[in-house]
Amino acid sequence: MRPTESMPTVGKFICAIGLAVLGWQATQTVKAIWPVEQGFGLFSEFTALLGLIIGWWVMGKRIGRGYMAALGAGLTGLGAYLFWEFLLLSFYEMIQRSLDLRYKGPVEAFQGMFEIAFEYGQNVYYWPLIGMLVGGAMLIGLIAEIFTRRAR
Repeated sequence: MRPTESMPTVGKFICAIGLAVLGWQATQTVKAIWPVEQGFGLFSEFTALLGLIIGWWVMGKRIGRGYMAALGAGLTGLGAYLFWEFLLLSFYEMIQRSLDLRYKGPVEAFQGMFEIAFEYGQNVYYWPLIGMLVGGAMLIGLIAEIFTRRAR
């Protein structure tokens, strides 16, 4: 790792803020399409915080290498964001179900976590949401690249 990769940059800041806003907006869309009885709690805040972290660490490190690489950085950041979001949310749901004694053992609970993640993935299979996420992530990458080039 180059020493400059750990330094704060305009690109990292834009990616972090952009992915946090995109995650927040995606959460609002998900809330509109999921069943009303679903309790969301701090779901919006969690997704925004996760977007902030993934935007800084994953997307931000890939900015500054050209416009096509910025598009790829946006898609990579989106993939990492969705992976960690589904993993962490399904882990949380699995813990909640474990406390209600729905699983016979840890192996069944671990399998249940992946079933929950798959179920969440099916619930958000909504084309306008997918388009917003893909387009937004690529746009964030391009904007970060433009500002990174201007800052040099």
